[in-house]
Amino acid sequence: MLRALICASALAIPLSAAAFTAGDLKKLCTKTDVVSRVSCASYVEGGADAIYNTIDAIGGTTGPRIGQYFCLPTDATAEQLTDAVRKYIANNPGVEVFNASTAISLGLQKAYPCKVPDKD
Repeated sequence: MLRALICASALAIPLSAAAFTAGDLKKLCTKTDVVSRVSCASYVEGGADAIYNTIDAIGGTTGPRIGQYFCLPTDATAEQLTDAVRKYIANNPGVEVFNASTAISLGLQKAYPCKVPDKD
């Protein structure tokens, strides 16, 4: 009986898990309480860091290269990154069904595109 209960629980957990969507991120980031604002900024910063490091791991963030999504200024603040992502989601409601990390990547790409150096 205990084995059956453990197996049933193990099978039920993956079925209840859902991805955090851009719509979920939008809801979190439009709340005004301190915990929500900090959570929103932390999620955006963590997402940006994860995306950047993933691209770096496959060889794309040491300069404007194919596959690099965004180039953040060294002095970019959490508030600026969050504002860029919030603005992107608000202006592109179709992305609300995307994974939140995809919306972060697209929003930061829009706000902080990589500039290709001149070939002179």
